[in-house]
Amino acid sequence: MVRVVRLFVSYQHDLPLRLKGGFMNKVSYKANELPSLSAAQEANLQRLAVLLDHDIDLSDMPEVTDWSSATRGSVVPSDSMVGASSVSPSIIARFQDRAKKTGGNYQDMINDALEEYLLDH
Repeated sequence: MVRVVRLFVSYQHDLPLRLKGGFMNKVSYKANELPSLSAAQEANLQRLAVLLDHDIDLSDMPEVTDWSSATRGSVVPSDSMVGASSVSPSIIARFQDRAKKTGGNYQDMINDALEEYLLDH
């Protein structure tokens, strides 16, 4: 009697790393140390920028529908967060309202206001 064993793998993320093609090398840069893009990379980014959502082929990437094991806030803070301080929620709310009206970034607006104040005083 011959016994047949079949292994079904639904998505590539179910495979061990060694079967996916190996481990990826981690590369990290500080924002001000990023290498320049090559002409080919620039051209590729320009081509991708004009694609509509429905033109992007996602067939090799499964849709995530179960977010129950997701971790909120797991991103490592950048160097700019090292000297973070407390700002009153009412102040933040006022800057957020202004940012919504102008289309700006409320954090940049707070930084600009503080810098302007320090220049004047």
